[in-house]
This record gives sequence, C-alpha cells and structure tokens, in this order.
Amino acid sequence: MESKYFDDPAVALDVFVETFARAAKDEEVLKSIETMDELVYFDLTKSDPSIAFHLDTRDGKRIIAVGNPQGERPDITLSLSVDTAHKAWSDQINPVMAVATGKMRAKGNQVTLLKLAPLLKLITPIYNQVLDDRGLSHIKF
Repeated sequence: MESKYFDDPAVALDVFVETFARAAKDEEVLKSIETMDELVYFDLTKSDPSIAFHLDTRDGKRIIAVGNPQGERPDITLSLSVDTAHKAWSDQINPVMAVATGKMRAKGNQVTLLKLAPLLKLITPIYNQVLDDRGLSHIKF
C-alpha cells in the first residue's frame, strides 16, 4: 500500500470505519446526519483494493460497513487516497477543496457532497481519538 501515514491497509480501514462508527453515536454528528438521507460510498481502493466502506443514513439508519454497498447504487461515491482521507479527517485539508483540486473525486449527487462536508469537519476530534486509541497518534500531523 502506498501511504505516507499507514503501513497496513487493514489498520487504515479499521481506523476509518471505527471513526465513522463512533461519529454515528456522537450527539453533534447525529444532528448533521439527521439532515442526510443518503448512501455514501468511500472508495479508497486507489491506495489498496481492500480499502472501501460505506455510510447509509437512509430512512433514519446509521450503518457503517466495510466494502461497496452490494446491489445498491450510492447517492455519492467519494474516490480518494488513504492519505487524502487522513488529511481530510484530521482537518489538514478541506474536503470541498480536495474535490476542487482533484485530490478527491465525487461522483453522484453533488448536493450530498455539500451535506457531507460539515459532517467531515465534525469527525476530526473523533478521528484523532481513534488514532490515539490505536497507538497511531504520531501520524496525526
């Protein structure tokens, strides 16, 4: 896997999925999720074929699962590298700017991207805590 921050794709996937799982239980994040009714696919397979997960907030659900949502078409697919994900979730780059500069590609409903941007900002402290919990605080910045 090509990454400046992660050596093991399984660790990167675990950190990303755990971040969103914890975020789905956070009161402030829940307020943001309540405005969404979307299936979002995070495709990080550019860095490694095993790194992909999805977030399903349709019909009040809060499902975070590994892989592509089988048999369902995501409202938006975000394609990015592991390093871009790390930078976006640790608040080193703005997700909207990442799309504008081509570091992140968004395919699908662009309104969903606008709804997702504030959510991604809210997960920074959660992401940093997951890194700490996994003994990876050295990669925060």
